[in-house]
Amino acid sequence: MAENIQATRDAKHGMALAVTLWAIMLVSVAFFFKYDLPELASDRQSQDTLYYVILGLTGVAYIVIQSLFAFYIWKYRHRDDAEGSYWHESHKMEVAWTIATAVILVPIVFAGLVIWDDVKAAPPEDVFTIEAVGAQFQWDIRYPGPDGQFGSWRPELYSLENYLGIDPDDAAGNDDIHLINQMVLPIDQPVRILLRSKDVQHAFFLPHFRVKQDLMPGIMTSVWFTPTKIGEYEIACAELCGLGHYRMRAFLSIRSQADYDTWLAEQSQAN
Repeated sequence: MAENIQATRDAKHGMALAVTLWAIMLVSVAFFFKYDLPELASDRQSQDTLYYVILGLTGVAYIVIQSLFAFYIWKYRHRDDAEGSYWHESHKMEVAWTIATAVILVPIVFAGLVIWDDVKAAPPEDVFTIEAVGAQFQWDIRYPGPDGQFGSWRPELYSLENYLGIDPDDAAGNDDIHLINQMVLPIDQPVRILLRSKDVQHAFFLPHFRVKQDLMPGIMTSVWFTPTKIGEYEIACAELCGLGHYRMRAFLSIRSQADYDTWLAEQSQAN
């Protein structure tokens, strides 16, 4: 009698587990279609394309595997007349799924290498350059003045009066434009952003532009991209950089070339 009760309980547990797996799969798929990447606002469409290809392949694999897993739990749940069997291995099946996996993954790897080369390629000749400096807990943005040159800087010159460490003996820095937590860029114009950190590791993150780059103390890094949509966007720090990390955010405004030129002239006059 006790054995029959336990067998019935095991069968119910198997059914419950199968139904639970199906439910989790359906909820996961629903969330997949509900949420999407932030709207793309740069020229990095190839990254999104590869992302969705990978997500589609892994999504299909997830649905198939979870469905089969739940099906077999339901089909082969405990039954009084069931007999177990032992299946050791199948070399043909192992070779088949290894080749199938390689056929899928190898093209993805090569596509990723091509996109990586594009992202890390030298910027075009018409690129203009600005600087973003990460510090606990703000972003300092520097534009070259009318002379088109940045003033040199040195870490030993950092102070409350000279926040970016600009060399006062370098005349090129006299007309530089310094903004806090604000960046303005023109649409359809390639931009290179020089990145440095004053203290700890930060990460310059523009979700809408598919741009993310770490800032390491003592090392100058850079990213470049081309904005393609006018609008207001967020600049985030994607690296846990201290207790105030949550408030280290800035704002990026993409404007028409005419609006940008007007804004830049106003900043130069006010500097």
